[in-house]
Amino acid sequence: MAIKFQAIARKNPLQPNDPAKFYPSPVYTDKLTLRKISKEIAERTSLSGTDVMAVLEALTQVLPFFLIEGNIIYLGDFGTFRISLHCNGKDTAEALTASDITDFKLLFRPGKELSAQLKLIEAVKV
Repeated sequence: MAIKFQAIARKNPLQPNDPAKFYPSPVYTDKLTLRKISKEIAERTSLSGTDVMAVLEALTQVLPFFLIEGNIIYLGDFGTFRISLHCNGKDTAEALTASDITDFKLLFRPGKELSAQLKLIEAVKV
């Protein structure tokens, strides 16, 4: 399995006078929707496309709720989702307040099976 990439020139914003360097950028072939994914899953299982779509829709509704409640979402060998908080550090615990939080990030850590698949990817320049 190979992923296609192209070379993209990028300048260092900290050194704008330096020449640009080239970095790989993935070439995406399609944007998959839940409908397309549910159809593919239905073809590989005994479930109907409607049933799969209902489960995927429900998953997209409950995952944000569980994450905001402070849960880590473990999806087996696929991976784990969790929320990360960002802020500037404070000198004491008492000085830190909720208003100091500047950003919330969704973190994903691939599981064993997905990590193994990622190691098998080859890159092809287009």
